[in-house]
Amino acid sequence: MRIYFATNRRHIEDRSPPFGDRYNAEGPAIYRVGFAEVTKVADQIHAPDDGFVINSVHVAPEAPAATRGGEELLGSHAIFDELTRKSRAQKRNVIVYIHGFNSSFQTAIQRAAQLHDLWLDGDKEPLVFAFSWPADGGDGLGFGQNGETAHKWKYFSDRDDAESSGKAIARSLRRLLDYLMELRKQDIATQAEPCEQCLHLVAHSMGNWALRHALLSLRTLISGARLPKIFTNAFLMAADEDADALEHKHKLGLLPQLADAVHVYHSKRDLALLISDTTKLNPDRLGSWGPRIVDGLDSNIYGIDCAAVSETAEWKHGRHQYYRLRPEVIADVRQVIAGRAPDEIAGRKPIRPGRLYRIEPAT
Repeated sequence: MRIYFATNRRHIEDRSPPFGDRYNAEGPAIYRVGFAEVTKVADQIHAPDDGFVINSVHVAPEAPAATRGGEELLGSHAIFDELTRKSRAQKRNVIVYIHGFNSSFQTAIQRAAQLHDLWLDGDKEPLVFAFSWPADGGDGLGFGQNGETAHKWKYFSDRDDAESSGKAIARSLRRLLDYLMELRKQDIATQAEPCEQCLHLVAHSMGNWALRHALLSLRTLISGARLPKIFTNAFLMAADEDADALEHKHKLGLLPQLADAVHVYHSKRDLALLISDTTKLNPDRLGSWGPRIVDGLDSNIYGIDCAAVSETAEWKHGRHQYYRLRPEVIADVRQVIAGRAPDEIAGRKPIRPGRLYRIEPAT
């Protein structure tokens, strides 16, 4: 399978994979794009990270205008062209994925490959475009649960890196917006049929903190204008964000402008977020309790309680990886992607019909 990516990690040509755990040498706002060829090697349907092997990584060439007679070479154009051709010809949706804390470039690609493998629309695999920001990587929860000072500081390091990466994510989204606008002009000019495939956004864990700062930077890049609605669904998975984040425009409150619907999957049993809440002096977490309120929020924001289906096989996941490891959650997401109405999704119990739901364990 081919996983597309953008990353503001430092490019190290003689390394495999060729990206490290620090920023691009030119600064955190600079990113490169490309794709990785990945093979699934595990037989089980819910393979762990090492069930996917990265065979090769291609970094799209780029060159400034000064070296090309005034014409800039943009790697993103080639990647977006390929995604568009495949999406239209094969009628496949596109998922934009922002990973969480404590993740290497390799882990980010492997988990994107899991979404490619499991988050189907009917029998169609999505095309996955992952943005990998320079989280430190490593084993365990990364929240300092074993009391080691170095691990506790890693959390804050990743949080700072996620925030600083917001501008790079915003720049890549702006490039995508420009591309889609130009594509629409071409379709109108040639009287081509509009593309019916969907773009979905998923942010996991601290990726939601990076998403907050991407939204704020994107608003600046478009001069404060209302954000264009380009995503059909935004999935906020185990969000390491404030429980009131969707209430405020300086947090995640801009997201409903960008997506038709926002789905907040949360679990009060999430050990990683419990530690974030109690030992890092953070407010209540969105990924623990869901939205603090729903009255007054956009009507397209939904809360999905995953507490009963958050347990996974590996203890080190801390009930934080259910979005890619629990069959009930994967089945729920697939029904959302297929366009089923919130009250009609099998496996859910309505808590407040039209707004809040709970996923029940499979019998």
